[in-house]
Amino acid sequence: MSDDEARRIIDGAGYGMLATDSGGQPRVRPMAFAVTDDFRLLSSTFRASGKARELAENGRVEVCFLDSRKYQLRVEGRADISGGPEKKRELLALNPGVRKHFKDEFDPEFVLIEIVPTSARWMPPGFGEYTRVRSS
Repeated sequence: MSDDEARRIIDGAGYGMLATDSGGQPRVRPMAFAVTDDFRLLSSTFRASGKARELAENGRVEVCFLDSRKYQLRVEGRADISGGPEKKRELLALNPGVRKHFKDEFDPEFVLIEIVPTSARWMPPGFGEYTRVRSS
């Protein structure tokens, strides 16, 4: 599977299920992600959200995408929430809908979530094993 097919799964899914850890308790929620040219996943959250607290404590995450064809893509990685205005502008350019939630890249409530993948695996519909797309 190519990066292009992985992007098709992400685009076709619409949302990915972001899994974080909160003191040993898994937390999963749907989130919209934009994919950069170098295959980083970008999203946003509010400073006061549980996601921001969880990611500040433990940046290890996994995102699972399931598209309408029932293809799955699982992306493991490290989430970084320290991105400043330049990285926030990148997300705003890739996903202008984020502007509905935040005034601009300087909004103090705007937290950028940047996931740098360490591994990605995919699986076609049905039962079977995942096939590694990439790892770093």
